[in-house]
Amino acid sequence: MKYFEQYSVFEPPTMDHANCPKYWWRNVLYINTLFPVGEMCMLWSWYLANDTQFYIIGAVILILAVRHLRVAAAVVAGIMVSSWGITGLIAYSNNHIPNADDPLALFDMIYDKPWTRIGPYMIGMSVGWILFRTNCQIRMSRLTVILGWMMSSATGLYLIYGLYGQELNKLGGAAYSSLSHSAWALSLAWIIIACSTGYGGYVNTFLSAPCIYPFSRATYCAYLVHPIVIRIMALNSTAPLHLGTDSMVSFPLSSKVLLSSF
Repeated sequence: MKYFEQYSVFEPPTMDHANCPKYWWRNVLYINTLFPVGEMCMLWSWYLANDTQFYIIGAVILILAVRHLRVAAAVVAGIMVSSWGITGLIAYSNNHIPNADDPLALFDMIYDKPWTRIGPYMIGMSVGWILFRTNCQIRMSRLTVILGWMMSSATGLYLIYGLYGQELNKLGGAAYSSLSHSAWALSLAWIIIACSTGYGGYVNTFLSAPCIYPFSRATYCAYLVHPIVIRIMALNSTAPLHLGTDSMVSFPLSSKVLLSSF
């Protein structure tokens, strides 16, 4: 970042060369999301911090569930409701309207904060617990399976394409901000449950195909590396990047070529 600060025509999004020597210990302790984004070292590491925090919280809840299942379930429900309420309140009080043009708006208030992100983790943990306790032996009627796939597909498609050309009002924006991540997790939860219990059909066949394994194993590495590739490409440019159909196709392909050279 120090090089780009001196020689790039664009201002770097973060000052890692200044922040990392000061605040590296926050990354080591996985608490960097509890501090302002302007002080963050390696901005994309917010997910690592949240994931580690959720892992610790989840472990405590699972230990509690061994002897006090109802208490653990109440804790999970309380965490999720609190997360939805806090996220909605922050979005509403700041007039935040989610849109596809600025997905990182209110990054320091909503996007990277653990109390706004913990809902999907609780859903995933609960699904894992249910499948473990039932040994993936869940019987469902044909109607339940059909409705489950329809609702899962509709929810996922709406969350991906629903904001296109839409302008939410203040209340709708707050509701979308607070519930969208958990709704996406529920959509994926159905796919996991259906595929694990014999109701996945062609979806399970596709997701279980050996040719998919390398891609699934590379996704996390790609997440950790892709900001570096994007910054190298963007900050070495001499003109702004204009997104369009051609650029959205060419940029990922060129990034893959750059990654393959390492």
